[in-house]
Amino acid sequence: MQVHAVDGQARTGSLQGCAPRHGEEGTLVDPHDLLVLLAVARARTYTAAATMLGVNHTTVARRVGSLERALGVRLVVSAVGGWELTSAGREALAAAEALESALSLLPGSDGRAADDDLHGLVRVSCTEVFGVLVVAPALAQLHVDHPLVSFELTSVTRPTPAYGPAADLDIGVTRPASRRLAVSKLADYELGLFATAEHLDRLGHPRHLAELAAHRPVYYVESMLQVVELDLLDRLFPQRAEVLGATSVLAQLEMTRSGAGIGLLPAYLAARSPDLVRVLPDEATVVLTYWMSGRPENLRRPEVRAAAAAIQARVPTVIPAPLQRTAD
Repeated sequence: MQVHAVDGQARTGSLQGCAPRHGEEGTLVDPHDLLVLLAVARARTYTAAATMLGVNHTTVARRVGSLERALGVRLVVSAVGGWELTSAGREALAAAEALESALSLLPGSDGRAADDDLHGLVRVSCTEVFGVLVVAPALAQLHVDHPLVSFELTSVTRPTPAYGPAADLDIGVTRPASRRLAVSKLADYELGLFATAEHLDRLGHPRHLAELAAHRPVYYVESMLQVVELDLLDRLFPQRAEVLGATSVLAQLEMTRSGAGIGLLPAYLAARSPDLVRVLPDEATVVLTYWMSGRPENLRRPEVRAAAAAIQARVPTVIPAPLQRTAD
């Protein structure tokens, strides 16, 4: 449940009847402070939590400090990328989640329909093409089915940070190594070489990798590429000419369709352009994997689980399984 409860007022939901409780030293524990801690745990920064709650970040910091003083323990510690919960903070988080769940049962909570228990904001970060073809339609349909669920979609091409994503769900081609994240495999997909027939008629149809040297590759801007799995040009174009680079895969697609060079593109994207021809499919195909990860405290939210399920359900309708290929 997305409860905006700050400074004694609940912006959605209600805290009426939630009297302050005594901490270890007799200090009152304000339930509002627990809900602010919940927002910090999910957003990882005071600024992002403040945005979720509709307040300023100093109010968030003050509320967290008030809860720490009431309980007599540190609940959050500064880490790379944001705040991390201490062991005591994780215990307090469980209480905050229980409070949020209890508030969701109040009559008229969030003003939502009684038969719809999905509501709140879901934030997703993912690669551009996967976001356009898979995530955006999946979340849009989720919103149609559950109008009180909203979402934010951010396009990124970088590994999931070791300390975990700020978004509720993070999708990329590098499998996160952090034990603090729940990780699931979404799909394998092919990267292949594509060009227009006109381009190949003009510069020649490559019969093996060495002949790719006569063509300019269309791919990412090499100096800005952060994902090791996508660093493929040396392997496919060892004697390449200058790269025609773009940080946007959709821009790479249009450059390829314009005949500028041979594009290294997701096969499921290139298949949507009948004017493109596959080049050296048996020698120049790379299989990568999309991984979805999230922080456990975010994945416990019903709306986040529903978003993850919607994304997983759409994947096979967009991305075919890679073919078994054998190079000659």
